[in-house]
Amino acid sequence: MSSKTSNYTIFPKVDDKDITKHNIQIQTYGQRLFRDQTLYEYLLEFLVIFSSPKSTRDKKFSEASDEFKFLMDLENQHMVYYPSPRMGLKRFTFLNRSELEKRFSIDIEALEEHRDILRNKITIEDSNIKKEFVLNILQDLLYGFNAITGKRSWFAQSLLPIAPELIFCEAIGKKEEREKIEKKDIKVRDIDGKFDFNYRAFMARGGEVYYLHVLQGVEESPDLKEELEARLQYLISSVPQLSSIAQFIQNNWRNEKYTELEAKEGTPLDKIDYVTKSMEWIPDTYRKRAANTVQELTNLLGSSVNTLEKIEVLSSLIALQVIRMMCLQAQMKLEGMDNCEWLIDVVNDPGNPIRKMAIASYERLEENVFRAVHEANIEGYRKQSGFKREEEAIYEDASKDTNRLVRKLGKQLGFIVPPKGGNMRFGINEDIIKVLVLALVPPGERMLYTTFLEKCYKHFKIIIGPNEAQKHWSENNSLDLTMFNANSEKFLSMLKDCGFLRDLSDSTSIVENPFQE
Repeated sequence: MSSKTSNYTIFPKVDDKDITKHNIQIQTYGQRLFRDQTLYEYLLEFLVIFSSPKSTRDKKFSEASDEFKFLMDLENQHMVYYPSPRMGLKRFTFLNRSELEKRFSIDIEALEEHRDILRNKITIEDSNIKKEFVLNILQDLLYGFNAITGKRSWFAQSLLPIAPELIFCEAIGKKEEREKIEKKDIKVRDIDGKFDFNYRAFMARGGEVYYLHVLQGVEESPDLKEELEARLQYLISSVPQLSSIAQFIQNNWRNEKYTELEAKEGTPLDKIDYVTKSMEWIPDTYRKRAANTVQELTNLLGSSVNTLEKIEVLSSLIALQVIRMMCLQAQMKLEGMDNCEWLIDVVNDPGNPIRKMAIASYERLEENVFRAVHEANIEGYRKQSGFKREEEAIYEDASKDTNRLVRKLGKQLGFIVPPKGGNMRFGINEDIIKVLVLALVPPGERMLYTTFLEKCYKHFKIIIGPNEAQKHWSENNSLDLTMFNANSEKFLSMLKDCGFLRDLSDSTSIVENPFQE
């Protein structure tokens, strides 16, 4: 499934002759990983794709696959997916909680009309309860599951993916466009389509990159496909009551809005309920760790962790996997081998020699992730894109989406320390420990501590104890392995404090995933 195009091996195998028109970070790491995407948005964009109908560009919507499936056999075609924006539900949930200056009168009017429709659909036996009160309760209930709000406009906010209907795709309503709409004679019920669904300001394709990578893994481990699909669907369908509420709110708005339009114009359903979003490509090199990725996902999703906690752990795992993918690609481009270690300073003692070694190791990682873009065709990009920018400006921009992206994600996870200042290195905390255990140890199972450390190294190139250090630096006979003993002992203690370690009578330590399948 790989293709050599303009000296780049990509997946899926598509005839993209103009690959060099893209910036050098896209040429290197795929289309695309972007600095402004948050941890949750990698997960949410991935789930938007997974839960939407999908097809290849050469097919029609009517030929799309079912939701909650991985689209196999791309046949050397780009993939497209058809998410439902559900702008009525999104407006109902977020508009009244958004900043006043970001509420346009046309949307306020639409919300008022939507709530009027819903009032007429509600039946209450207790006369002391007002319909307006019920609508406010429903709005508060939905908003209580917010994932991303901040200072964003209501149409750029997101909910936690605990029901398929709560997973929204990108929607941007530019101020000047919303103001133009307000001046035109447009019916309120016709404004939901007046958003830009392909601007990619926040869901900036990182989830698409990750979906294609998981698809590589499903191709490598087809026996896990159905199990992974079922576990992902179970995760995002964990609160069916919210699905019912969301359908009630959106469908009543949708039915009122479109019934007349469909009757008069015969507008096909897919032209009303779905938008079309096109995916691009990733380096085929990512395939080298794809089987590990789907195994990690399957283990985590199979563990009986509380749904909200599982979503948080899953978003962290995806970020770790994305960093790992980038490190793999960088090393393969620069040195032709996967040899970029993640040396973790577990002891966190300035006097321990591991501190200095961990700092140097992380500096090398960032440097290589950035150096890899120098292998891209910068002159081809400048020529085909028409940009006249200096090389220095191009490389500065690339740094933000490569080495500084790794730094940003790592610090959000607490995996790269300190949060501010120099001497950056990989550290460890309880959250990262939970991610590693749930991803590497199958639900309800256990393994020797030494085996767990081996898996950490095999999957992520994580080095904590002396054995992995010896394996990684096998040609360095002068390396003092004793310094890693304290590192390993501290990690052992942290695993025990987190409830993931059991000491047997013969002093053998066992790492266990206590969450049953």
